[in-house]
Amino acid sequence: MFLVRFFGDILAREVKYVTETISKIMGEWTKNGKKSFVVKVPKSHHIKEFELLLKQMLIHYQVPVKTVVQEIPVEIKCSCGYTGEIRTSNPEDVFKILCPNCEKNNGKVISGKNIEIC
Repeated sequence: MFLVRFFGDILAREVKYVTETISKIMGEWTKNGKKSFVVKVPKSHHIKEFELLLKQMLIHYQVPVKTVVQEIPVEIKCSCGYTGEIRTSNPEDVFKILCPNCEKNNGKVISGKNIEIC
């Protein structure tokens, strides 16, 4: 039961981000006729679930585009001098990340803060 609820929570969270992504894709598709997109998703998301939901929802909304989903790292630059990848499993945690070097919240996210569409 716990796993079903946990997985359901993950899907519910990713639906929010997939919906926002599809809205951007549809905007580009209708405005410019673009039919091929690269969607760069930070590692803070559950990439397999995101990709599955994206493909299913594009089919459901009958949006005739092709998407390639790429995973990108979440990286920070901290005042202690650390620059590099951090691990987080929740997109909302990107705004309150502790530096793995000094364990303080003095870092600025330099990569992987948002989903990018190219």
